[in-house]
Amino acid sequence: MDLKGLLTFILQQGKYVVIVFVVFNVIKHFSKSKIAGVASGLAIGALAWFFLGNPEKVLDAIGNIISKVFGG
Repeated sequence: MDLKGLLTFILQQGKYVVIVFVVFNVIKHFSKSKIAGVASGLAIGALAWFFLGNPEKVLDAIGNIISKVFGG
C-alpha cells in the first residue's frame, strides 16, 4: 500500500470513527443533561465529517487565512 492508498483508507474509515465518537459523546452528555456538551459534540463531529470529506478544500482555506494574517 502506498501513501495515496493509505490516505484514502484513512479518509474512508475515519468517517466511521467520527460517527462512533459523536454518538458516544451525545449519549454521554445527554444522560447527564448537559445540552452544551451535546451541541458541541455535534458541532465538532460535523466539522470533522466535513474535513474528512473535503480535506484539500479545508486545508486550502486554512492556508489562505494564515497567509493573509502573516502577509504572505
